Amino acid sequence: MRIKMPWTYLQIWITCCYLISPIGFAQESKPIKLIVPFAPGGSNDIVGRAIAQQLSIKLKRSVIIDNKPGAGGSVGAEMVARAEPDGSTLLLISASFAMNSSIMKLGYDPVKSFSPVAMLGVGPSILVINNNLPVQNIKELIAYSKKNPNTTNFGTAGVGSFQHFAVELLLLKTQADISLVHYKGGGPALVDTVAGHVQMSMGSLIQMQNFIKSGQIRALAIAGNQRVSLFPNVPTLKESGIDVEAVNWWGVLAPVGTPNEFLDKLHQELNQILTEQEIKNRFLGEGAEPMPMSRKEFERYLSEESIKWAKVAKAAKIKAE
Repeated sequence: MRIKMPWTYLQIWITCCYLISPIGFAQESKPIKLIVPFAPGGSNDIVGRAIAQQLSIKLKRSVIIDNKPGAGGSVGAEMVARAEPDGSTLLLISASFAMNSSIMKLGYDPVKSFSPVAMLGVGPSILVINNNLPVQNIKELIAYSKKNPNTTNFGTAGVGSFQHFAVELLLLKTQADISLVHYKGGGPALVDTVAGHVQMSMGSLIQMQNFIKSGQIRALAIAGNQRVSLFPNVPTLKESGIDVEAVNWWGVLAPVGTPNEFLDKLHQELNQILTEQEIKNRFLGEGAEPMPMSRKEFERYLSEESIKWAKVAKAAKIKAE
């Protein structure tokens, strides 16, 4: 005798299986959105797309980049914080994520609203100057600014941007007489540095390298803990006696409540991707390098970065516009 299961019972059975599964049936076929909270073309977008492509292959599931720029990355971050924690929405973050909480009121808690997934990599920023500035190294630049007050201007990507924080840290450490000019993005600041409207800027190697190689601007120092292979003759700030490190970095977060078993699997896949030569070459080509960590290490690193930049924001009185 054939027993026919009522449709209502079948629905209950399917629902129970979904809830028991750490990932859920719907999740396995649902595309993953990797929210990049900045416009296309920048370092965050480049890193996000490289990772998404490889993760799609690993998971055998579509990973789609969704650019949601605005308010220094906080618009996209808030979207992910409010997203369903089913593994279908992730957030790519960078150093600015650790800075925003110290200068603006957020619609999410940067610690409690997210679960750490994976640290991806780091890319040091580089300090560049206009060719007409009569200095050859960072110490000469500092001395020149003090001897010629109100004549040296630094172009940033805007109030509260990574460049803003980085140069404020530099000024706190050196007491250089440098004025800040805030632009709506790192691109315009760089263009005006090339043109001589401002004398200096700091940004990622991704942005700067072609202008340096073509001789349109000069590189004075790397704001990381070691020299980079793209410009081996450019010293670090620390080599020059200035204790400043301002590196950009990238990582992945998920909305809090996302199943931990799924996050562990995602973490393992991302760390495996970072060991592959193709990704290493992509990072190297952008002046960066992969830096896999455990989820706990990433959580600790994020906390340390937040504390570091909060101190800079307080000392320099940085406030979002």
